[in-house]
Amino acid sequence: MSRPIADRAGPTDPATAWRLPPRWVLLVAVLLIACAEVGGASMARFKVELTRWARSVALDRPAVHGLVGVRDVDERILDEMLVKFDAGLRLFHMHAEGMGLVILATTTVAATLVRAAGARRALILLLTAGGAGYPLGYLVWSWLIPYHGIERGKAIAEWLVWIPFGGAAIAALWGLAIVVAARVAGR
Repeated sequence: MSRPIADRAGPTDPATAWRLPPRWVLLVAVLLIACAEVGGASMARFKVELTRWARSVALDRPAVHGLVGVRDVDERILDEMLVKFDAGLRLFHMHAEGMGLVILATTTVAATLVRAAGARRALILLLTAGGAGYPLGYLVWSWLIPYHGIERGKAIAEWLVWIPFGGAAIAALWGLAIVVAARVAGR
């Protein structure tokens, strides 16, 4: 159950008070932001180790990456693979930070404006799960790149993570937009 955010000046008007989402939602959002920060720090601290790992895994799978055994050709392919590997880690960092804040904002709006308890719970669940799960797709993609290649890794991450979690977040955001539009229209 959501709780009103107390006004420091005194009691709040229930009709205009913002309500907090459930505590577990706040925990998920804060943990997602914390994971983003740890991920960002780890990318900097372990950049060389991560690059060596990804390169060695790719070298063990030459057919997956189209390596031909000619250094000039293979180095360009490996460089592109390592750029995408690093990009996936950076995208996790950025998306996890951003989606943590999106979860906080959107679930607060849902807790405040959605009157029907079932609809409110469903929107909050979808916003939280979708928002927290979506950034993990970038970690999955980065991990898959050395094993399956850039495009195959992306396709796997799309079907396993981005489509289901991103779809949940998008559906919930549209639902929330409809609720807000209805409230603005005075219904």
